[in-house]
Formats: sequence, C-alpha cells, structure tokens
Amino acid sequence: MPDEVEACAGVDVGGTFTDVVLHAPGHRPKAVKVPTTPSDPAEGVQRGVAESLPDGALRLLPHGSTTATNAVLERKIARTAFVTTAGFTDVLQIARQNRPALYDLSVTKPEPLIPRELVVTVEERMGPDGEPIIALTDDEIERAVDAVRRLEPEAIAVSLLFSYACDDHERRLCTALGELGVPITRSSALLPEFREFERASTCVLNAAIEPVMHRYLSNLETRLPDPTITVMTSSGGTAGVAFAATAPVHTLLSGPAAGVVAAGAVARSAGFDDAIAFDMGGTSTDVCLIRDGHPEVSTSSEIAGLPFRTPAVGIHTVGAGGGSIAWVDTGGALRVGPRSAGADPGPACYGAGGQEPTVTDAHCALGHLDPARELGGGLRLDADAADRALSGLPESAGGVLAVVRATMARALRRVSTERGVDPSGLALVAYGGAGPLHATALARELGCPAVVVPPAPGVLSALGLLLAPPRFEASRTVLSSAGDDLSELWDELADEARRELEKQGVATNIELSKVADMRYAGQSHELRVDVTGETGTAELLHTAHREAYGYEMRDEPVEVVTLRVVARGEPVLAAPPGNWDQGSPETKPDREIGIGDRTVRAHVVPRAGLHPGDEITGPALVEQPDTTTLLDDGEVAFVDDAENLVVRLT
Repeated sequence: MPDEVEACAGVDVGGTFTDVVLHAPGHRPKAVKVPTTPSDPAEGVQRGVAESLPDGALRLLPHGSTTATNAVLERKIARTAFVTTAGFTDVLQIARQNRPALYDLSVTKPEPLIPRELVVTVEERMGPDGEPIIALTDDEIERAVDAVRRLEPEAIAVSLLFSYACDDHERRLCTALGELGVPITRSSALLPEFREFERASTCVLNAAIEPVMHRYLSNLETRLPDPTITVMTSSGGTAGVAFAATAPVHTLLSGPAAGVVAAGAVARSAGFDDAIAFDMGGTSTDVCLIRDGHPEVSTSSEIAGLPFRTPAVGIHTVGAGGGSIAWVDTGGALRVGPRSAGADPGPACYGAGGQEPTVTDAHCALGHLDPARELGGGLRLDADAADRALSGLPESAGGVLAVVRATMARALRRVSTERGVDPSGLALVAYGGAGPLHATALARELGCPAVVVPPAPGVLSALGLLLAPPRFEASRTVLSSAGDDLSELWDELADEARRELEKQGVATNIELSKVADMRYAGQSHELRVDVTGETGTAELLHTAHREAYGYEMRDEPVEVVTLRVVARGEPVLAAPPGNWDQGSPETKPDREIGIGDRTVRAHVVPRAGLHPGDEITGPALVEQPDTTTLLDDGEVAFVDDAENLVVRLT
C-alpha cells in the first residue's frame, strides 16, 4: 500500500478513456484506464483514482482536462458581455484579414463567441504611450454598467484599447462592474500585450468558459476533497485550481500538453534530443516538434479558428483517432474522420451499441487486436461486430488504415518539413492507445530514423502530468530598441512570476528564465528567443532568425517587443520511471494478421516478458494492457535500458 503522504496520481481525461498513473516512492508505477464519462468528467476521474488507490489517500493530483476545450468546440459557453472602446464594436468580427487558404473561395471565418448585440462600448481612449486621449468619466462608467446589466450576462470580458500600456481605465471599469456579481475577465491582467484583436479574443475566450471551468473544478474538489488538485496548462506546466478556474484560457490545450512533456523526457531517455511527439488517442491525433528534449512553446495559438495568445506548446491536432469513423463522401471516396464514435457508444467492436466503422474496427478485423484479450477499462472486443460495420465500405480494413495514416502523415509534415526541419534527424515518439499501431509505417513514410515506444504508451499523457513542473509566465509588451536598459522591467516580471507560483503553493526551488519576443524593424511578427548569458539581445535575434529562416539582417535595427519571465517549480518526477507493472507475461501462439494488402503470420509478444537488451523481429505484435505495437516484416525492436521499445529504421 503506497504511503498516503507520498502517493501522487496524474490523471488525463481523454475523449474515450480517463487515464491514471499512480506514483509512490518505493513502489512500481501503476496505470489504470477507465471509460471517460462525458456527461460528468469528474465522475470518471473519481472512478479512476478509486481503482488506482482503492484503500489509500493521495497527496497530489495533477490532471489534464478537456473541459475548456470542449466548451469552446461545442459552443457550450456562458452568456458573455464584451466591453470595449467606442469605435471597436466589431473588433471580433473584423479580426484579421489574412486568409487561411488563399485560393479557397468557399472559406468562411468562424463566428465570434460573442454576438454583436452583447457588445457594449465606452467613450474612452488610451494612447499607445499609456497617456489618456479621452478620459473615462464616472458618468460613462455608470452608463456602461447599466448597459451591461440589461444584457443579463453570466460573464463579462473587458478589453480596452492600449490597456496593456496603462490599465487605469480597465481597472476602474471592472471595479464598477463587480457589483453585477458575475465573473469578470480584464484583458490587461490576463494578457498585458499589444495587438488589440488577439488580446480581445483571448479575453473573450477566457470569460466565456470561466463559469464552465469553475463548475467542473468545484465538482472535482467536492468528489476528491483530500488531495491537492492542480491542472495542466497549455504551456507544459501545472497550475493551481484557483488560477485555472479564473484563467481557464490557459488550459485550452491541457490534455495534449502533458503528453508532449512526457514525450520529450522519453526521447531523451532513449538517446534522442530531437523528436516528434505522436499521440493517437480515441478521437484525435496530436503531434508536436521536440527540440533538445523540450516541446516548443509559442504564444500564438488558436482553437476552432479563434486565436488566443497565452503560452502553449506547439501542438498540431487532426481528427484522426481510434474512434474516427470511416465514411464515403459524395464522390465515392473513402474518408476517415474527423467525426468520432467517442466513448459512447464507441467503435462497433466495443459491443456498446456502435454501428459505424472506425479505425479501431479496422485493426480488430485485421487481427492487430486480440478479441480474447481484455483491453484498458475492462473491454473485450467483438470481431464479428467490427466485420459487420466494415462490410458497407467500398474499401477493405487496410484501406481505412491507409486513409487515416495519410491524414496523420500530413500532420507530422506540418510540424517538421513544412517548418524546414528534416525528419531524418527526428525520432518518432509514439504513444496514446493507438499510436504504436501506426508508428513504424508513418516513420518510414517521413524518413524518421527511429521509433520510440515508452513502457506505458497508452497513459503517457497521465505520466506527463507527474513530469510537468508548476509553471507561470509573466509578460509585458515594451516595444523598445535592443540597446535599451530593461533591467527594471525584467526585475518586475521576475517578482510577478515568483509571487504567482508562491501563491499556488510552490515555496522553494523556483527557477526563473527570461524570454523576449523580438523582430527586425519593419517586420510585423516576432520570434520567441531565450535570453541567456551575456549575449546581446540583437545577436540573439540574428541567431534565431538564421535558424528559423536561413538568413539574418545585421544591418537592420532590432526591436524588443515583449518581455517574458518564466517561473518553474519542481515536478513530481524528474525523469520517466521504470519497472512498470505490465502484468504477468502470457505466452500466445502466432496469428495471421493483415499488413497493407498482405496477410502475414506474426509473433505475439507480451511486453511484460521483455527486459532491457531483448530484441523482437517483425512481423510481430507487442501486446500490453494499454496498447499494442505493430512491427512490419523485417523490422527489429529492442528494449533499451530505460525500458523503451526502440525500432531503428535506418
């Protein structure tokens, strides 16, 4: 029984399963999968924790949540009023004029979260230097409060022009709006940075999902009152419940962020500093570029076409998962996804009422998944149901896999070759319940030299929650020249970042690092550059620009646009653990499976029976409770010292 003082559990709420990884010093790590409960995700979390530690108590429960993400995607948000400067009523509708596809004549922009009739404007104007051009009067504040009251909002977003330069008007307005008794998001507190549309969009997203996230976290704390609960943020770090409840926009990429943190640690443990994280779950596939063992972080992301500028790992997501439904379009072509069978009813082979063919059904029909074996969550597969579901398609099960792999290959190229990064220098870290079934085929198509499958790939995102440090990033737009003395601002941001982590309960071993968004004069977008050592800021931009674009412009003036200080605490785990409980090895006979258009006889190898130094030659299926790894004919996998399954392809 793990000691109740030391036990910690990382919990990842996915579209199909809720995964739990239990860690306690002196005990083997334990993984548990239970079906996600879409109507009340907290119920699935509670059930997973109870199964992982039925008679004990937890000290800490970091968890990844899709609550904020789903609220935006499904538009199940609070009725939100948006207050902005007079003349900027349509800032959310006008947005940016760039087109996502230049020659697509049918492209349509997503509708703003807040309709025009819920926008209230105030007569005020702050200048870019922080000096008021039109003062905000008490009478105007009273008029604005009355106008917002008549809208009967459930939340309020306030984003005034140039409030990042001086927040006096926003502060006074929000103080007055406080009498309405609903949550208020102030843009200058949430995102004190320039670009009014992106700041307004981020502010509105936060306000619209704050009541939703607050209800979810309150429910979770009621169900699990004992452990300290933290929430994974999009940036690859954790935050306290109070922060996540009031700034939920930071959690929009909560679930996949944990996975890429763990993928970076796994890649390093296998000897690869650079890699691509490849997470194929039940409803989607997430990919992310990893450099020097860490996922890249950006401050320019979007969800459902809506931009937000909080720090986020550079994840690209496509609607291709184990539950993705295969269908035929009007032209007779086979398509897979983005619609998914989800957790309820799930793929046809789950035997829970699903009738439509999915990727998991294709694997079941091809023999990749053993119907006699109990999968995560206590599931047993119905191969006959899978065959019936697939029978209505014009293509075989192998065709379904070919189509979904084409979608995933495009996603992998998006974060590698399309960014000028050669995949021949990147390992593919495969995880998620379905990732290892597709990994070697995708790695060969991209030209990756190796595939790394961690010891517990089906719960790697849950493990990532134990590997992720507490993290907060303080920022401020400065729009200065590279030679200006910014030491006072750096110190202010450092104090702010440290205070926020301390407020969240991180009292010791806080590490601070500096980042600056920089550009050459005349450019309209910046590069995020780590500020380290004694190297001048201009030289840092020259180096970063050369690495990103292949050239530098030393004769151009360098501008420092935004300063950032990142504060990090210590994670629960410093490195991926070993000695996983894979169950008892069970000898199984070889079986015939389909790979492409071929039928081959594959070895069935229990991962529980593998040890460092062991090798497996394909065709083979390496089975474990949370996933299955597929090796094609002639592919050789070996178990390294960290218990990773490594397939060298070159």
